[in-house]
Amino acid sequence: MRQSIFAGLALSLISGLHVAAEFPVRTVYQFASNDTWLENLVVRSNGVILATEIGPPASLLAFDPTQENPEKQVVATFTNVLGLTGITESGHDVFYITGANTTSATISDPPKNATQVWRVDYSGNTTEPVITHIASPTYPTVIDFNGLAAYNESIILASASHDNAIAAVDITTGKTWVAFEDDLINNINGIKIQDGYIYWTAGSDFCRAKLYSNFTISTAEVIALGSEDGSSLNFDDFALSPNGWKTNQTNSEGRKYAYLTTSVNNSIMEISFDAKTGGNNETAIIAGALHSTEIAEPTGAAFGRAQGQLNKLYITTGGGSALNVDVDGVETAVGAQLLEITLS
Repeated sequence: MRQSIFAGLALSLISGLHVAAEFPVRTVYQFASNDTWLENLVVRSNGVILATEIGPPASLLAFDPTQENPEKQVVATFTNVLGLTGITESGHDVFYITGANTTSATISDPPKNATQVWRVDYSGNTTEPVITHIASPTYPTVIDFNGLAAYNESIILASASHDNAIAAVDITTGKTWVAFEDDLINNINGIKIQDGYIYWTAGSDFCRAKLYSNFTISTAEVIALGSEDGSSLNFDDFALSPNGWKTNQTNSEGRKYAYLTTSVNNSIMEISFDAKTGGNNETAIIAGALHSTEIAEPTGAAFGRAQGQLNKLYITTGGGSALNVDVDGVETAVGAQLLEITLS
């Protein structure tokens, strides 16, 4: 979700950022209206993409990217909120989504006591999920949720952007509490858990902390501070690839690759770093450009999972609905996009 730029304490400044040879971008689906906004996504094990929409309407949508011209399928519309934001998978084909009354008009000051969390369970029926309300977090515990990440099958974590915290939800009881706070969590946006670390974006920072089994974290560290041509990049959500992944298919053991959406900078940044130390960073803009609507305000990223999709990076966008894209001096907005970037 788009947030104001925050320049935090940087332990590692990105230097030598370059624009890589751009990878091909395919439009999987694009809305006709330029006031639409896709916020986040996950890819099911069968390759189908689930995407959240900030509206109204607040809909969970499904797309099959293996089709030449996929149609939008409405899984469900949630009438007691105006928009959906985060989505995560906690177990095979069991997902959690969150929504509230946040819209493009209220994003800087979202309504309180409107946040909801639901389970979307495909485990018993692969085409028609069972949807169950799980929690209604309230103020002053949190104002609203942005991204979600599954800690285990009982607890999910949420980036509470306006509370400068990471919250936790017990999905069996609905109990919600503030789990982690740190100066580097201020202005948190995207959140992911992988290989014993919790990763997040916060303004122009890409950060992580070790996540321990007793539900505590280490001191947070900045992996990289995003900048391009001397200006800060405002990161939204991101995708983490497995260890050893590299876009030219050469072995890169011990390296980790993150693909970050840059929101109003209309591009995707690759950050490569040492998996153990978090250092030795290399960065590149791999797709998109500031004055282009090819990737118009990217908001979320996820890797494909089905056969033939493992080198595909899927991107949701807001289409420039909050801040228009300057194209040759013309302020431009387009319909929200679901995009596919082929990385190798």
